[in-house]
Amino acid sequence: MKIAPSEIRTILYALLAVALSPLVFYLWVNLPPKFSARLTGIQGLDTAAPAASLATVFNITLHASNKRGRVAACYRHGEAAVRYAGFTLAWGRTRTFCAGAGGSRDVPVVAWADGVGLPMPVRARMAAERRAAGTVELEVVVKFAEGDDSGAEPTWMWCKVATGGGRAEPSDATPCSVFRSRVWASDFAPNWMLV
Repeated sequence: MKIAPSEIRTILYALLAVALSPLVFYLWVNLPPKFSARLTGIQGLDTAAPAASLATVFNITLHASNKRGRVAACYRHGEAAVRYAGFTLAWGRTRTFCAGAGGSRDVPVVAWADGVGLPMPVRARMAAERRAAGTVELEVVVKFAEGDDSGAEPTWMWCKVATGGGRAEPSDATPCSVFRSRVWASDFAPNWMLV
């Protein structure tokens, strides 16, 4: 029995489709949510005495938009840190949350610290940035565990937020960069497909 070349091509295309279907599911169906962060309130960052230690409280809203996802994305055991020039100004935990398929979710985070000491050059840099731009740019770094506890690898987020002048007014939402752990597809898929 001889198989025609067109039948061989059809069989090869079918095998290729079956082999690539997990990658297609991961890249187009199970897309991770997009995150943004918004600074909604600050206390204690503007200390008059430059040598005094800071007692800071930052109210942050993380926004998870799962509009591209076809399944719910759940995150747990979250930790958030607010930093300036590499120094941690405050730290807090996030609650467990899920962003439903095609939906979005706001997650409030309160990060605080008491007795934060910043070196004088860092304080001078912060004051100069406030005078020049009217704002101070801060980093919010968040680490989550994704899914259930069965070997979940962490997801890291890095966001920039800005204070508003000396009054520390809330900033607009800014998109976050999300860094996920290695996935099985990262062994053969190009990096631009995994971001």
